[in-house]
Amino acid sequence: MEDILNKNLAFINNFNKPLCDKILSVTSLNSLSRNFELTTNLAGQYNLLIDSKPVHSITDVFKEAKDLLSTVKINENTSIHCIYGIGLGYHIDEYIQNAKGKIIVYEPDIEAMYFVFSTVDFSDNFKKDRLYFVSDLTELNTVLYSIYRYKSNVTVSFLDYYKLYHKQDIDEFQKKLQRMVDIVDHNFTFQVKNICAFFRSTLINVAQKYKNPLLTEYKDIYKDKPAIIVSAGPSLHKNLETLKKYQNNALIFCVGTALRTLCGNGITPDFVNVIERNNTKVHYNVEQAKDIIFIAEPFTESSYLDMNFKKCLITASLETDDARWFLEMANKELVDFETKGTVAYHAIYSAYYLGCNPIILVGQDLAYSDGDCYCKGSKFDGLHCIFDENLNKYKVVFKDFNKFKNAYCEAVKDIYSEEKQEMIVNYRLEELNKNLCSVEGQDGKMLPTDSVYSLFIEYIQDFAKRHSNERILINSSIGGAKINGFKLLPLETAITEYASNSLDKNSIVNPLTFKTNVDYKVILDNLVSQKNLLKSILPELHRGLSLVRNFSKELDRAKIYTSKASSLTAKIIEIYLHLTNDIMLKHRVFKMIALGQYSEISYLMRLDKKISCYDDAKEFFQTFFDYFNKVSIKTEKIISYMETEITKLEEIYESSCTKS
Repeated sequence: MEDILNKNLAFINNFNKPLCDKILSVTSLNSLSRNFELTTNLAGQYNLLIDSKPVHSITDVFKEAKDLLSTVKINENTSIHCIYGIGLGYHIDEYIQNAKGKIIVYEPDIEAMYFVFSTVDFSDNFKKDRLYFVSDLTELNTVLYSIYRYKSNVTVSFLDYYKLYHKQDIDEFQKKLQRMVDIVDHNFTFQVKNICAFFRSTLINVAQKYKNPLLTEYKDIYKDKPAIIVSAGPSLHKNLETLKKYQNNALIFCVGTALRTLCGNGITPDFVNVIERNNTKVHYNVEQAKDIIFIAEPFTESSYLDMNFKKCLITASLETDDARWFLEMANKELVDFETKGTVAYHAIYSAYYLGCNPIILVGQDLAYSDGDCYCKGSKFDGLHCIFDENLNKYKVVFKDFNKFKNAYCEAVKDIYSEEKQEMIVNYRLEELNKNLCSVEGQDGKMLPTDSVYSLFIEYIQDFAKRHSNERILINSSIGGAKINGFKLLPLETAITEYASNSLDKNSIVNPLTFKTNVDYKVILDNLVSQKNLLKSILPELHRGLSLVRNFSKELDRAKIYTSKASSLTAKIIEIYLHLTNDIMLKHRVFKMIALGQYSEISYLMRLDKKISCYDDAKEFFQTFFDYFNKVSIKTEKIISYMETEITKLEEIYESSCTKS
C-alpha cells in the first residue's frame, strides 16, 4: 500500500505539492479517525464503505459511472469537469476514458484521500496529463487558473453518496466554484478581448508617460501613515462632513469618479487614482488639481498629461501585458503590483504599496444600498434601484434622466447628437439591469448590485486574506456589501481609534520626493527594435491573407472541400504556426496585437473539428481570415503609433543631451 501511495503522490506533487503535504501528515491507515473499508457489492465489484455507508452503487459501479458522465451537459475538449468526491475512482476512470477536456477531483476529506491513494493506483490516469486532485478552494483556484483557457466550460458532477450525505457541502461548493469560474473567465475573456486596446492606450503618448516616476520605486515611503480610500458609492455622502473635519488625519486616495464630490465639499484628496482607458477628464478636471498627485496605469487615457497636477505617478500592474511591456522598454524591473481592473482596488493597493496603515474604505459600498446606485449629490446621482412588486425583482430606473444623461455623456456631448446620447444612456440602463445580482449586506440581508461589483468584492476580500496580517483594514462604507477581512467601523470611530493625530502633509506628500529615473536612449532603441520586428512580420501576414482569400475562392467555386483547398489549408496553418510559435510566443509586442484572434483559432483547434464538409471549411476560412486580416490592420496601426512616439522620444533624448 505504501508503494501505491508514493506512486500517486509522485504525480500529484507535480501540480499540487500542498495536497501531498496534507496527505503525508496522515501517519498510517490505523490512525484514521473514521472507518474506511473495502467490501464487495452484489455484483462482486469492490466498493468503498465510509462509516459503513457504501460510496458506490451496490449493483453496478461501472453503470453508475457511465450514468454520471451522461448527465454532463457539455463534453468537449474545452471542458473542465469538476468531480466532487474521490470514491474508489470508478467514475474518474470513466471520465478519463470517455470525457473530453480536463478533470479536477475535489475531495475535502484528507483521510479519504489517504485511504484511496494507498489502495488504488491512479498512475495510468495521471499519465493522460488531464487529471488533477485538490482538497480545498485555494488549491482548486490554483489548478483552475493553470488549466483554464479562453471559452473553457466548467461542469460539476458527484455520485449519489455525496449528494445524500454531503448535500450542504456540495451546494456551498457549487456556489463558490461558480464565483471562482466567473472571476477566472472574466479575467481571461477581458484580457483576450481588450489586450490590444490596452496596448494601444499605453502606446499613445508613451514618450510623455516615461517622464513620470514609477510609484513602485517608492515602496513604504508612507510607512504607517493612515490612508482613507474614497470611492463614489451611495454611503459616501454620509461621510463627507467627517472627511472634511479629519482630512488632515490621513492620506486620502480618491477614485476619479468621486473627485468632484470631494472637491465640491471642501475636501482636497492627496491622490486621485484613474485607470480608465476612455477620456474621463471631466471627472478630475478640478481647480484643486495642483494640490493633488495623479496615479495612473500606463494604459490610462493620456489627457491627464496636459493637466496641472502636483505630480503624476505611474503604476505598472503586472496583471496586464501592456504594463510589462512598458517596463521592459525602459529596462525596468518587473515589480509585483495589482490592479484587478478596478480603480478602487488600484487605490487600495497604491496605499498598501506605499506603506500606509491602517487602510480605511469609504464609499466602497459595492452594492445599491438604500436604493442609490451612486453617492447622493454626485454627477451620476440620476439612477435609482427599486424593487418591482409586479416583477418580484429589483430593477434600475432613472431617478433623473437628464441629470444622468448629462453626466454620463459629458465627454461626448459635442460629438454626438441628443438622440445618440439618449440611445447611449438607455443602453447603459439596459446593461445595468441585465447585470443585476445580489450580494450579502453587512446586516446579513441580500443587497442588489452589479455582477462586476460582486467580482470586485472577491478581489478585495482576497487582498484582505493575503495582507490582513500586515495592515489594519477597516470598512467605513456603512450599509453596503459585506467585505470579509475588513473591520466594520463608522468613519469617525475609525479615525478616532486609528488616525487621531493630524499629519504635516506639506512635508509628507512632497512632489520633489518623486523623481523620474529612465534612460531615454534605452527606451528609444527598444522601441525602434520593436517597430522593425513588426514591419518584418507584415509580409507574412499579407501572404497568409492572400492564401485565405484563395482558399475561399476555391470553396465558392467547387462547393466542396477539394484537394486544392486541402493544400491551401496546410500552407495557411504553416504560416499561422510560424507566427505563433516563432514570434508571438517569444515577443510580447506581437502577443498583445494577435492574442484576440489567436484565441479564437486556438479555441477552434481545441474543439478538434475535422474539415469534412463545406460548412466546416467556411468556418475555418472565416476564423483564419479574421486572424490575418485583423492582425494585419492592427499591426499597421501599432507601427504608425510607434513611429509617432519614436519621433517624440528622439526629441526628448536630443534635448536631454543638449542640457547635459
